[in-house]
Amino acid sequence: MIDNWQTPATLAAIVLIAYLLVMWIAALVWTYRDISSRTGDAFTQAMSLGMVVVFNLPGLLLYVILRPRDTMAEIYDRRLEAEALLHEIQEQATCPSCRRKVEDEFIVCPYCRSTLRTACESCARPASSSWVVCPYCGAERSAPAPRPLPSTGSEPPSDAASAPMRRASTARYTPSASAKPPE
Repeated sequence: MIDNWQTPATLAAIVLIAYLLVMWIAALVWTYRDISSRTGDAFTQAMSLGMVVVFNLPGLLLYVILRPRDTMAEIYDRRLEAEALLHEIQEQATCPSCRRKVEDEFIVCPYCRSTLRTACESCARPASSSWVVCPYCGAERSAPAPRPLPSTGSEPPSDAASAPMRRASTARYTPSASAKPPE
């Protein structure tokens, strides 16, 4: 009679122990994969695995509570999205005078009235003044008049009335910090 209940009890104990061992190993594998996807820090990974090794299911529950909230892939995606938004904001045209945002099609800045583009003589679409050919209709653009070079002072101006008025320099000589003061 003793032999009748010991065999099924022993078999049930072996199955239960095998089940708990498989669950424990599965919890370790899951914890390792999860913490590896959340951080690259070896110490944090070791501590997380240690909790599950020592405390088994309560350790797994503690790990789930304390683990980092986001995976490295989610953090990377968020940073990539932020960089894309920043790049999009920086790509928007700005007025060279007042630095406010303007549309690409604007010819004049609506804030400071600076000329941003000139209209093409052929198709009347806004074109940058630095373009040689209109990209919309292919018409040759007239070159802008060259700016006069500033006078160097070595040549006398041909007409004193047309010469630009120059301000006197207010710069003063400042010795460098390594120069010794006179004795």
